[in-house]
Amino acid sequence: FSPGRGNALQAVVASVFGLDLQDVPNFITMEGGYENAIRTFCLEKGDIDCKKMAVNGDLSEYDGKLCILRGTSPRGDFGHVVVARRKGDQFEMVHDPHPDETFLTGDEFGWCMFFT
Repeated sequence: FSPGRGNALQAVVASVFGLDLQDVPNFITMEGGYENAIRTFCLEKGDIDCKKMAVNGDLSEYDGKLCILRGTSPRGDFGHVVVARRKGDQFEMVHDPHPDETFLTGDEFGWCMFFT
């Protein structure tokens, strides 16, 4: 394992969609970037839209919804993603694909992605 080469993004997308890990590509390794790869995957799964956005905007329409949340890994100075639920103006941590289940450090997050 090396930062930016793991499969946390693959695992959280599988979790959000209720799929087995082997049924979801490792988006980080795909040409064209992970965001385009996720969009293509969502369209193939049934015309699902994914919206990646800053966490400090108005997210009220997503209250109670699951998302992918990107922040800093507690295992080093690099990014990590988890499944979270938007609750009011906060994120509730739901699932960390890493075996130690320590989620993210602090409360400064880079972005979130919702599926509609």
